[in-house]
Amino acid sequence: MALARLQEERKMWRKDHPPGFVAKPRTKDDGSVDMFVWDCKFPGQKGTYCEGGLFPCTIFFSKEHPAKPPGVFMPKGFFHVNVFDNGGICLSILKEVVPGHLGDVSGWRPNFTVKTILTSVQELLCHPNFGSVACPAAYELNRKDPGAYLKRQKAQTLQYKEEEAAEDG
Repeated sequence: MALARLQEERKMWRKDHPPGFVAKPRTKDDGSVDMFVWDCKFPGQKGTYCEGGLFPCTIFFSKEHPAKPPGVFMPKGFFHVNVFDNGGICLSILKEVVPGHLGDVSGWRPNFTVKTILTSVQELLCHPNFGSVACPAAYELNRKDPGAYLKRQKAQTLQYKEEEAAEDG
């Protein structure tokens, strides 16, 4: 079921994806396609410190997809209050729904798509949630010196300078 769903996701993405976004299954060394690992890029939103950046992330789907949420990772060491040291993203839609927690409204839903995932990650990157800390160093820098935090975020954006997104996205 997971493979068929991911193949359908790929078809849907090719037909309709946000401008500037790229998402495609990884090609293995032997030339075959790994539908369970997608290499992606998304642009920073205009008017934010992320504007002008094209940020890479990787989505790891399990054989239990879409029943279980995928793992989504920024590059290791990515400096953001909602990104763990290993690059893992702390985002409610990427968590399994825990019955009774938050009224069962927050968390992964099987109808979420690659488009849902990437636009949500883009939103979180550009508008951090300081109430859900994954990187204490980023949180402390912002708390002590918001200007220094912003400067560091802008410098990081320059490391991921926007480039022309691939046509098939």
